[in-house]
Amino acid sequence: MLSPPPASALTTLTLNIGAAAPARATAIERWLRRRSPDVIVLTETSSGMGTAILARDLQARGYSTHATFDRRDRGVLVATRQPVHQVLDESLDVTLPWRVAGIVLDTAPRVAIVGVYVPSRDRSEIKVARKREFIASLLAGVRALPEAVRRHLLLVGDYNAVARDHKPRLPGFYPYEYEMHDVLAGIGLASAHALRPSPAQPHSWIGRTGIGYLYDYVHVGEGLHERVERCSYLHAPRESRLSDHAAVVARVRLG
Repeated sequence: MLSPPPASALTTLTLNIGAAAPARATAIERWLRRRSPDVIVLTETSSGMGTAILARDLQARGYSTHATFDRRDRGVLVATRQPVHQVLDESLDVTLPWRVAGIVLDTAPRVAIVGVYVPSRDRSEIKVARKREFIASLLAGVRALPEAVRRHLLLVGDYNAVARDHKPRLPGFYPYEYEMHDVLAGIGLASAHALRPSPAQPHSWIGRTGIGYLYDYVHVGEGLHERVERCSYLHAPRESRLSDHAAVVARVRLG
C-alpha cells in the first residue's frame, strides 16, 4: 500500500468551548465539521458528556485525540489528522498538568503542538498565585524543550492574558501576565497574527463593557516564522453563542 504524500501545509484551529453541555457541544461539532482543519485544539474542556461527544465525533472523522483533564477543573483536547510522533506532556512539568496537552507530529519538519488553557483569576490571593505559578511553570517547560522542538513549536490556546502592547491598552493585568508574552518573544515564539498582521488589533473575547480582549493565540517557533501563511480570528462561534470566544485559525507551510 502506498503511503499518502507528505502534507504541504498544516492548518490549526483553536476554540474555547466553555465546558459545553451536550446540546452546545453538538452544535460546535457541526461547526467544526464544516472547517475540518488538520489540528484542532479545544480549551476549557471537561470530564462531562459534551467533551466526550466532541472527542467521539473527531475520532469517527479520522482524528486521533489527546486530552488532559481533572474532574474538578478544566482541560485541553488536541485532535490531529497527522500521525503523532511523540507525546510531550511529561516534558512540560507544569503546576496544573491537565491544562496542557502536547504532541509532536510526524510531519516534515516535525511540528510540535502544545495546547494550553491558562487559568482565569479574580483578585483573591489564591487565584492570583495559582495563575502566576502556572504561567511560570509553562514558560519554564517551553524553554526547557529541545531547541529543535521549540523551533518548530505551535503554542496554541487560551492564555487569559493580553500582551503589553494590546490596543486598546488594558492596564488591569498583573506584571507576570504581560511578561508571559515578553518571555515567549524572548525564546523565539511570535504570535501568528503578528507575523501576518491585519490593519486592526484582533480580539477573541468581549468584556462586559464591550471592550475586546485578545486572549486566544497561536504562537509560532522561529523555524516556522517564515512559513506562516495566514492567521484569522473567526467570530462566528462567538456571535452564534457556540462559545464566548472567537476561534483562531493559522496555516503554516511544510515541506
